[in-house]
Amino acid sequence: MQRERGVVYMKKMEKFNGTVNYSNRAFDFGFRADHIPDIPVYATREGEEVFMTVLPFNGVPVEEIEESFDAVDYALVEELGRSKYLSSLQIYQFVGLRGFKVQRHGVRNRLNKMMKLRVIREYELKTPEAERGLKVYDLDYKGFLIARHRGVLFHKGNRYLSNTKKQELDAFDTAEDIKRILVGNMIALSGLMNGVACERFGIMETMRPVQEPPITDGCIIRTAANIQLDEESILLYEVVRSTPHAMRKLADKVNRYYILINDRRYRENNYYGHEAVPQLVICGENYEHCVKIDQYLRSRGLISETDSLLYTEDLFYVRQTLQNLYELDEAGNRTWYSLPERQMVTDMGRSA
Repeated sequence: MQRERGVVYMKKMEKFNGTVNYSNRAFDFGFRADHIPDIPVYATREGEEVFMTVLPFNGVPVEEIEESFDAVDYALVEELGRSKYLSSLQIYQFVGLRGFKVQRHGVRNRLNKMMKLRVIREYELKTPEAERGLKVYDLDYKGFLIARHRGVLFHKGNRYLSNTKKQELDAFDTAEDIKRILVGNMIALSGLMNGVACERFGIMETMRPVQEPPITDGCIIRTAANIQLDEESILLYEVVRSTPHAMRKLADKVNRYYILINDRRYRENNYYGHEAVPQLVICGENYEHCVKIDQYLRSRGLISETDSLLYTEDLFYVRQTLQNLYELDEAGNRTWYSLPERQMVTDMGRSA
């Protein structure tokens, strides 16, 4: 949004955030919705570290790479640009939702090609004793240039940093940082694949009043994902992992959330033009984790009687369900809520 002479303008809907462009559900989603793992894939693991795949220099210019790209190649780069980090399965799902006919092995082949061209980077998240870990991807410099040319908007949450710049700023993402973003993308993907009636989704974006940076009054909040159901319903998903410092960071964010939603400036003129204040949803690794989070927030006086918090869990987003939000009372009892369903949707795809 922009303000000029007292007039409020709504921020333009970006094509890589509007759900109208992600409405194709007639493809195999790449996993079995009836086979739920016991442990969340993106739960934290003790001693887990991030290892980047090192490849030799490649001097092929961006212009030559773009000439060789087809629509699927461009879509892959665009999705990584908006989403910051994605697994190969998530890339496949986002591209499929856009209506492109691709196979999972085809996506992997394209990823390998782009790694060699230095369009994307590959990381492996693993513990010291593990032979294999979780592989995820983000953009390398050439990919960043291509994505920007294609209209992907970059901000602090999804910005590109070279390895040299990361060293200079000490800004290397940890396994926890990466997994929080992966869960945010998983939540957005689940909503799209399950047919949630929504208008927009975002990854690592901020909610704030329209004001000049830097913002020093705490009236700003960045979450792993957000989903706008309609003009009056916006869900902010804060993903929390089981690490020693996670609760303290969450407490600070919850406090800033209360500042934001009770600030008159936000209601009058906010960056995305929302007509209502957003609802914070805390995503824990499982039910027991969510109860611990709720108890911690209560002990810090951060459970409000007027501004409620909702909870959700990782494994809800590998299921075919719209009932995936709940409120907790002091005893840990859950009051369930369901997301609205889009009209004229097909059944969720399953792999054999």
